[in-house]
Amino acid sequence: MKKINHIKHSNIDFEKWDKTVLSSEFPLVFAQSFYLNATSPNWEALVINDYESIFPLTIKSKFGYNYLPQPPFTSQLGVYGKLNNEIEKMFYDYIKLNFKLIEIELNASNKLITGNTFSKKTFVINYSDEFEYNQNTKRNIKKAIDNKFKVEIVVEDDYLQLSKQLINPFLINEIGLSNSTINIFNDLINSSIKNKKLIAFKTIDSQNNIKAIACFIYNEKHALYLKGVSLNKTENNGGMHLLLDYAVNYFKERVKFFDFGGGSHNLSLAQFYSGFGATELNYNFLKINDLPIFINLIKRLRK
Repeated sequence: MKKINHIKHSNIDFEKWDKTVLSSEFPLVFAQSFYLNATSPNWEALVINDYESIFPLTIKSKFGYNYLPQPPFTSQLGVYGKLNNEIEKMFYDYIKLNFKLIEIELNASNKLITGNTFSKKTFVINYSDEFEYNQNTKRNIKKAIDNKFKVEIVVEDDYLQLSKQLINPFLINEIGLSNSTINIFNDLINSSIKNKKLIAFKTIDSQNNIKAIACFIYNEKHALYLKGVSLNKTENNGGMHLLLDYAVNYFKERVKFFDFGGGSHNLSLAQFYSGFGATELNYNFLKINDLPIFINLIKRLRK
């Protein structure tokens, strides 16, 4: 008989955990220990048997209640490893019983549908399938080449400084992220560098000026476009198109699929990603709110 074990952070076997993630149908970097350690420090785990099936718990506490939020810069958690309807239902029943507020994304292999699940999507290139850039993407890549732009790999020792100098201001000023969330982003960058899971590219002009920069986190199967920024956007110089073309081709022989990591609610981003031949990957968002009425009232007043 299967039994769920709730394991505290200090007792998680990270080696076994990561082995299960990487053997899953969707072996996403989001669920690996180095990633969760940065985005959800002290996360806990639900485990069946010897890490046969696993479920990360991104626990936080507020107003005396434990809850499960979706960590920043993270998508598609839920059940990894051996998976069927019975196993999914076991995990679902456990978290519903133990947490009054649940707001987490489930990975695309999780198929359990309840009245509490809502559809989301990302955009991916599956390298085993044919894909083709659209004419607009090809035109922008050519524009960058005509401008004598080229793409280079960022030296590892330079990346954190360049990220703080170029990407962090974009995340703060244009995306509106808080300082605490930026600190999590920096922790994720550091953790990924330490674990040899991050690479960054930059588009430069003939005078070595940076026109675009982006970072990617990857394992042997999944490459994630984490964050990037195009400098001098008003120029419409094709710098980011050229960079992403380089990245798509760089990972082509290294991973199974390339994940643009977004575009669900942003039409322009969706069009941008689909221009590279990316297709929609659907997954579910699980939202349950069983908090007392007065707590929900306080939450609304604090927003």
